[in-house]
Amino acid sequence: MSRIPEEFQISFDDGFQVLKGCNGRYLTFNSDGSIGCTSEEIKDNNKVIIRTRGDKERKVETLAEKEKRGSVREYETNYVKMFQKFQDKKLKISKNSVKDLKVARKEGRFHEEMLDRREKMKSDRYCM
Repeated sequence: MSRIPEEFQISFDDGFQVLKGCNGRYLTFNSDGSIGCTSEEIKDNNKVIIRTRGDKERKVETLAEKEKRGSVREYETNYVKMFQKFQDKKLKISKNSVKDLKVARKEGRFHEEMLDRREKMKSDRYCM
């Protein structure tokens, strides 16, 4: 018995899966318990049901979706946490009004406004 890796192409037929081998023939299950790619046409002994235990793919939330979901003040706090050093364990957030950020979000320049606020505070290690 050879241990050569096989590649299969999956086809669907009446709610069942049919595996087509690399030789162009369908995987067949014989009554004596042997398995092989010998059938040239789809029959009842070619049909299988394949079940997996793999996790379903989860949708990754984009940055834009996170911005729309949360409040502007929460997003600014999280944004500042990414870039500030916490030597004195205090978070330095701009005292300016959040209305500027809300307007910037509607106009499509939200991140630019956030960067300007960080730059004015000069408490950031990357924005000076």
